Amino acid sequence: MHPHTLLECLLARRFAVEYQPLVCPASGDSLGWEALARFSAADGTPLPPDLVFQALHHDPLLLFHTELETKRLQLSLAPPEGLLFVNLDPDSFAAGHGPDGRNAFTELFLPHRQRLVVEVIENLDMGDVALSHQLVEELKADGVLLAMDDLAASRGLISFAALNDSAYLKFDRSWLADSPERERRTAILSWTLPAARSLGVRTVLEGVETANDLKLARRLGFDLVQGFLFRDRFRRAEA
Repeated sequence: MHPHTLLECLLARRFAVEYQPLVCPASGDSLGWEALARFSAADGTPLPPDLVFQALHHDPLLLFHTELETKRLQLSLAPPEGLLFVNLDPDSFAAGHGPDGRNAFTELFLPHRQRLVVEVIENLDMGDVALSHQLVEELKADGVLLAMDDLAASRGLISFAALNDSAYLKFDRSWLADSPERERRTAILSWTLPAARSLGVRTVLEGVETANDLKLARRLGFDLVQGFLFRDRFRRAEA
């Protein structure tokens, strides 16, 4: 992504939010939403969010301000009912500490903590894991619920401390992929989900796109699901 394209997008505040429903697989009811950042170029072309945030990591201060502004938007325009999941980059949170030691994200989140769940990504880079731990400890101390995001079938790193600190575990779409390993992955989930329940941790399956995906989520006992199968319930809001 060309730096001028990214900077022009941010200065013009051409970002939006898409709310993806979190659905109970048993009843089909929407119990909450995940707020997803969306960006566009001057000609209206969508800019892939993963590439936007990848580019922003080269400028920590710009990353922080972009995350803060998108979180303000996500909180202010959210549907009035249900849980609200938001992603937060540990690097952004680390940059959010002011001279008085208070964190801009914590101040933003506290009025919403009765419904808010902050999603934290456990990364392979140990420096990022240390930042994730700092984020978790500070938000947990202020009573903000946490979710471990993007638990994958073949990559990633998660600690027992992260499991203990989480109210939710989110399993990404890789668990649903068709491959010779699918039966083995299903067996792993059959072991993992009861363990999560015994710890009082709720589970979410992402990437549910077909009726068969939903049927599997029901059989395995996921608490919530999300994905394009529920596209007709999506909500989009502009800055």
